[in-house]
Amino acid sequence: MAGLRKLRTQREIQQALADLLLKKTFSKITVTDIVNKALINRNTFYLHYRDKYDLVEQIIMTMVDQSSFSINEFNTTPFYFLRSISNEASDLGHQIINRQRADSEFHEVVLKTILKLVMTDADSSNSQIWFTFGKLSAIMAWNNQHGYYYDIIQDADQLQQIFDTEEFPNLND
Repeated sequence: MAGLRKLRTQREIQQALADLLLKKTFSKITVTDIVNKALINRNTFYLHYRDKYDLVEQIIMTMVDQSSFSINEFNTTPFYFLRSISNEASDLGHQIINRQRADSEFHEVVLKTILKLVMTDADSSNSQIWFTFGKLSAIMAWNNQHGYYYDIIQDADQLQQIFDTEEFPNLND
């Protein structure tokens, strides 16, 4: 019975965060916002999650686990990997991703979580993984500097091309 209560509470907390992510950017959401929305005590939240970052990390890990795209393919096609996870997300997931697309703090949590997953699956001494993340981070920062010109999901082909060619397009044309 305690197991069901734990799952129900986690589901309520995750739903509260999802509802908030449709209204506010992740960087503006606090644990107080989450517990108020979930109608739980702050201590209850901390029984399940360290902080709001841990909560998002757990949600992303579940999404990746349920994805049909192999974590190993991330190393060569990271933008297709991200698109795959998004494509398999629910309508609510799509709405959240769309709402959070310009929040760099949200992107940072997503990338750190994926790095953690990749490093768990791979040999941490594999330098290629680190270069993949370096390139991915550079492309994300460049895209941020250009006002999120490319949508990470809808424009995965263009972003993957930048990743493959290591050349940024001239957006001034």
